[in-house]
Amino acid sequence: MTLARPLDSAAERAAPSAVAWIDERRALIAGLAADGVVSTCHVERGDLPEERFLASVVRVIGDRERVVILGPGHVRLALEREYVTIYRRPDRLVDVEPAAALGESDLIARVRALAS
Repeated sequence: MTLARPLDSAAERAAPSAVAWIDERRALIAGLAADGVVSTCHVERGDLPEERFLASVVRVIGDRERVVILGPGHVRLALEREYVTIYRRPDRLVDVEPAAALGESDLIARVRALAS
């Protein structure tokens, strides 16, 4: 299991956006800071129950202004619900869609596109 830390610095809180790709075993999150720097984080589920895994992913995403969630339907929807439960801001989910597995470069491109 990978310890999940928020992609959260002062610059990222100033103009936060994130893209997350998730499946039942892992998540990859890319966050864009106000200065244009992108950070990425991998979260492995390991033996965590689904609820704790999703909460860990939401903590890494953080309280951002714009969030894109990608991945297979049921786990993507579960992450969307967990994000809304924790932050109470469904309006921040600007794009929630299914997607095949994506790598870091794909997520970085998508998070940069949010800033455009």
